Order: sequence, then structure tokens, then C-alpha cells
Amino acid sequence: MLVGAFSVLVAACATSDVKTKLDSVDVASLDTAPPEPPASPPRRARLAPFPRLSRAADSVLPYLVFAPVGQAWFTAALGNRRLLVDVGRVDVNVRRDSARAAGYREAVEKRSTVPLGTTFRLRGAWGAFDVTATAADVWNGRIVLRVTGPPALDSIVRAKSPTIATAFRTDSAAPPSADTCDRRTPLDSVLITRLGEVRDSLARDLHEGPQPRYERLRMKMTLATSQVAGCFGAARAALVVTLKGANAEWVREALVLIDTTGRVMAMRVSDYRFRAHELLQAFDADGDGVDDLATRASTERAGAVTVLRVDLKGRRATRLAAGFEREGQ
Repeated sequence: MLVGAFSVLVAACATSDVKTKLDSVDVASLDTAPPEPPASPPRRARLAPFPRLSRAADSVLPYLVFAPVGQAWFTAALGNRRLLVDVGRVDVNVRRDSARAAGYREAVEKRSTVPLGTTFRLRGAWGAFDVTATAADVWNGRIVLRVTGPPALDSIVRAKSPTIATAFRTDSAAPPSADTCDRRTPLDSVLITRLGEVRDSLARDLHEGPQPRYERLRMKMTLATSQVAGCFGAARAALVVTLKGANAEWVREALVLIDTTGRVMAMRVSDYRFRAHELLQAFDADGDGVDDLATRASTERAGAVTVLRVDLKGRRATRLAAGFEREGQ
């Protein structure tokens, strides 16, 4: 009897132990149904293929360098009795024959990062208005777009005066606006005298400051100065004095703004690889109410037209746009 009772007790304990182990097992781990396949990643939208090029256009395409995708600011200038927007560089003579010229225009129209039909907000000394890119052209080794716009554009082109502007790529229209800054009135004699004093002082400081290490550079030193009138807050004139060795291989430069009381504000210049600047025009290039500076910028064996944005608070002139570059000069 004792043996029978002991057997019953052992069987009960074993049954309880098995039940406890089963209760501790995750029910999900006992599911024998096959797992559902993971969700497939969403398919990327297929980009539209580039239009096919003719043989002539395909032969020219490797020699074209377009502006980066997403670039918004460009430089515009008068050329060949038209206003042209610089959008890249061409490294082959495309005017040699009519077939190559036609291939060039086709390659630009079908491959340019700035396509025909693009709307630009054009800003110059006159103010601002919208223009549209309508045709591809070439100008001194640059890929340019011809633009059309309101009657004011025709007046600017017919004037034939040196004109530099910024072209901001946009997808929305805005009404024309006029520039209220008076840049045509000559500076008064007191300010002109003060400009001469500051120019001489800056030139003296540059000559007395650090000089090139190599004698071949010291033997080819040149000093250049330029100034423009504009509306830079309280300042009414900008002056730059540049000391260069050889072909802009060594450069020291000073840019200042001067107000009507004669007070001088020194500005730092940030223009990437271009180190020497000649002031060409002052105009509000970005619509912030403060004039900016159009310059003929240069470095060793290269040059370009650059527009420097004037930041009065930071006392800095920083490149906003550049174009019409010249290499090997």
C-alpha cells in the first residue's frame, strides 16, 4: 500500500511539473504556422529618361560643363546686344561650322541643369523684374541663356551701358520693383577728399606690411585701387586697394565702406579662390535693401565677374554669384 501511494504521489508531482513548464513557454514559440514574408521596400519612382541626342549633339556634350544641380544664383551681363545668364562652360569651339553649332544648342537645350523656360528674378541697378530663358547661346567660352522680359529689359539692352545683374532662379512670379538708391549724383567734395586720404593710408599700410618671400614676386609688385558709390546703410562709397605680386600669385587687399561723415568700416572679403577685386558697380543684388558689389575678380591665371553680398552686421563681403570666368589669363 505504501508503495502504491508513493507511486501516485510521484506521478502527480511529474504532471504538475510538466504543466508548470508548459505555462512558462511563450505561446507564440509553439505556433507552427510559417511566418509572413517581410514587407518589400517601396519602389522608387522611375526618373524620366533623358531625350535622345543627335550625333552632332552627342559629340559636343562631353565638352560642356553645366552649373551644379540646385544652384539658384547666377550672374547676368550684356553681351552681343542681349542680356545673357551664365550657366556653365564650353571647352570646344562650337562656332566653327553650322552643324556643330546646331549640335551645341541641342545639347544645351536637352541636357542643361537650367532648362529653357526657367524663370529668373533679375536684379540690377534699376531694380528687379522677372525674365524667362528662351534660347541657348555661347559667349567667350561660356554657356549662356538668352532671356526675354518686360519692356524695361529692352530699354536696358538698348542703352548699351555696362550692366551686371544677378539672376535668381525661381518658380513664382513677382511684380517689378524699382531701386530707390541714388547712385548717379556725384559724391560731394568732402567725401571725395576723404576717399583720397583713406586710399593713400591703405596703400601705405599694404606697402609697409608683410611682403612676398620670393624676390621674383617683389620685383613685379603692382598697386590697384577702385571705388563705387552706393547705398550701404549709412555708408555712401566702397573703396578697395589691392597689392599684387606677379599675376595675382601673391595678393593683399583691403576693402572699406565710408559714410558721409568720413567714418571708415573695414570689410572682410570671402570669394573662394579669387583673391583680387576691382569694383565695377554697386546695386542691391539680393533685395535686402543694402547695396552689394559687382567686381572683376582675379587669381593666378584666372578671372571672373563676381557679385559680393555686403553684410553690414558681420562686416563681411561674401560671394553671392559668379560667372563669365576666364581661364589662362
